[in-house]
Amino acid sequence: MLTRPTRPFLALLSVSLLIPAAVLVRGADWPDWRGPGRTGASSETNLVNSWSPAGENLAWRVPYGGRSGPVVFGDHLYLQNTSGAGEMEQERLMCFNADTGKLVWEHRYNMFTSDVPAHRIAWSSPVVDPASGNVFAISGNGLTMSLNKEGKLLWERSLAEEYGMWTTHGGRMSTPIIEADKMIVSGLVFGWGQTAAPAHRFIALDKTTGQTIWVSAPEGRPTDTIYANPYVADVDGVRMFFSGGSDGAMHALKVATGEPVWHWDVSKRGLNTGVVVHNNIAILTHSEENLDSSEMGMMVAVDAASKGEIKKEQTKWSIYGWQGGFSSPVLDGERLYQVDNGANIAAFDVNNGKQLWLQNLGTIQKASPVFADGKLYVGTENGKFFILEPSATGVKIVDEDELGTPQAPEPIIASVAVSDGRVYLVSDSNLYAIGKKRRHQSVPVPALAPSTGGAASFSGFTSF
Repeated sequence: MLTRPTRPFLALLSVSLLIPAAVLVRGADWPDWRGPGRTGASSETNLVNSWSPAGENLAWRVPYGGRSGPVVFGDHLYLQNTSGAGEMEQERLMCFNADTGKLVWEHRYNMFTSDVPAHRIAWSSPVVDPASGNVFAISGNGLTMSLNKEGKLLWERSLAEEYGMWTTHGGRMSTPIIEADKMIVSGLVFGWGQTAAPAHRFIALDKTTGQTIWVSAPEGRPTDTIYANPYVADVDGVRMFFSGGSDGAMHALKVATGEPVWHWDVSKRGLNTGVVVHNNIAILTHSEENLDSSEMGMMVAVDAASKGEIKKEQTKWSIYGWQGGFSSPVLDGERLYQVDNGANIAAFDVNNGKQLWLQNLGTIQKASPVFADGKLYVGTENGKFFILEPSATGVKIVDEDELGTPQAPEPIIASVAVSDGRVYLVSDSNLYAIGKKRRHQSVPVPALAPSTGGAASFSGFTSF
């Protein structure tokens, strides 16, 4: 039984056209790393305008960080990170009580068939299936799993052993999504038989059993490892899956079958940012060298209902030189916001690509902004966290906080989650709940080190 009150159904109207009616979530839930509609936007209001790591509007803080974005469903918050050190180091999925910050359970698993270093493990975020409440994750070495909300392992598959999915020293791994009865994951596959040809493949698994439903390989030869962020939308009555590829192309597939619908070759390296769709126009960005010029980076708009190979003359508009290669964009009506690789946030008119304003936030950027309550919430790799109030003509910095110290800042790689009146922020070393405390609640200060575990631990391997 969930312990928190649900929000009105009408709060979900803005995302109801993006996700199937059978899996509509409550306004208080953030089951996907980019929110209930995978748009990076929330319908929540009355969020705090300021806070401080020292205590102002800090509901709780616990010393568990990472590069994975948190997800929230009911009173459970899930996060992927690492545990232990040296020969005892593992990746893990953690579950916290979202109200109090108490560690409820953790599930640890070994890293094998991979040379990913510790600081790049747990790149992807977990995802919750709103229909069942089960949580799903993929590790830095392609270990794919499903657990229930109590932490019981339901099924597990090693895609490295079964398909030849692997990651390099960079450890890049895309976040999975749940669509109807499917868990869709992707990664570089150098296998055997039908998967012998090297390719970035998309794999749909039955979310209940883990059995393979379809495997799709729409790409050319991979040129890069990526952590492409998938997006799904209905286009002319067809459920479409959009994802950047390691071949430097943007790909659109049918969710039901994995059948390729269109692709556009845009870059000499892989694409990592998520697509946004506005009025059937898909907007994509990257920061690598363009195929048709030596300029680095581009923002471009194409018809989401296209077919086959898209040519340059079919694009609606394009901006060369914009290097938005890590942080995914977010929409605010007719405006699009994105932070470039140098931590400059800008607003663009989605109808023609015109840049409306630009604001510097730092020097290095990975985290994607989240739009909620008329404000943007975003952190930088320099350890700064901002609450911004954007408009058509500029942006106001409402609140700016430095995590850690100037000598030892806490880098922010992950996007925040917004749930039930709070903003959940992950740095490389801490998890913060920004918002009002619940009645009789105090900020917990765990006595145990982050690698010591929690109230319950689940481990082991289930063959499939």
